Amino acid sequence: MVATHESSWVHRIWRDWRREIVRGAALFAVVAAGGLFVLGQVRAFEPLSLLRDGGFNVDFGSHGDRSWSDAFRWAGVVNRGSTVWIRNLNGGITVERAGGDSVVVVAQKSGRHTDPDAVEILAVPDGGSVTICALWPSSGSSACGPQGEYRLSGTKKSGDVAVRFMVSLPDGVALDASTVNGQVAAAGVAAPLAFKTVNGSVVVEDVTGAVKATTVNGSITAALAGAATVEGLELETVNGSIRALVPTGINAELEASTVNGRVHTDLPIQMVGRINPRAVRGTIGSGGKVLHLKAVNGSVTLATLEGNVAEVQAAVEAAKAAAAAARVRAAEARAVGAAPPPEAPKPPHNP
Repeated sequence: MVATHESSWVHRIWRDWRREIVRGAALFAVVAAGGLFVLGQVRAFEPLSLLRDGGFNVDFGSHGDRSWSDAFRWAGVVNRGSTVWIRNLNGGITVERAGGDSVVVVAQKSGRHTDPDAVEILAVPDGGSVTICALWPSSGSSACGPQGEYRLSGTKKSGDVAVRFMVSLPDGVALDASTVNGQVAAAGVAAPLAFKTVNGSVVVEDVTGAVKATTVNGSITAALAGAATVEGLELETVNGSIRALVPTGINAELEASTVNGRVHTDLPIQMVGRINPRAVRGTIGSGGKVLHLKAVNGSVTLATLEGNVAEVQAAVEAAKAAAAAARVRAAEARAVGAAPPPEAPKPPHNP
């Protein structure tokens, strides 16, 4: 009798709740599979293991209680249409528009308890282009080579050393910049940009040119300059939101999606496929280059520049102020007797 009673109780639960049970099990399976996939991708990304094994202190972003000193300066002419590569591991990268034809890259180091000289900065000119890397001590093979080559194997413990790069970029010179632990930001640049970080946000303001930005843990904000036709926009994050600001009269194709969040757009779109709050695909205006916006855990927003002028101006001014403050700190360091940083050989001038 007891067995019969238990069987009937289980039967009633299954009969009354089987739809919810199946739905919950399916949702759990999807979330678990997605989590395992993201975890596998993160673990497979070599720089993350380097960051973990190197024992870096990740609070370098708080500049108030850190002392930074000029460690490197490179200046030279890079051919229009060529690329400058910046490779970093622990520290941020900021980019502003150059006033002339020369690319200028300044690197500053900081370390509270560890000697910053443990990290070497190299410039590798290559036929009118240049690759600049921060190389941490390594027990294995490490390399900084042409075309953005950057390899670190068996990074040794480097304590809390951080390196930050400040780049002045002329119009038409492409930039490919990456770091593992740090923010990447650009303001007022008229050139193609490719940014990549793992633990940090990406901020791109008042930019003309194609933009590609990816991060694992951080949000992405991109505001394009006022042009009706964009060169292309590709923004991807795993854990963070995406916010893209574009001109009202833009002509483009939109591909926007998220797994856990919503997609919102202020622009009229000719939809393709069914309406889905987590995935939007369609044409803006007469169509054109693709706006690819993809998040896993976070919202995706496409808004207009005209409706967010104050926001854009505030972001641009903040970026300019940060760059100016960095230059002032560098000048103060030199004024108190800091040794002049080494200057790498310049690439040949190719008019």
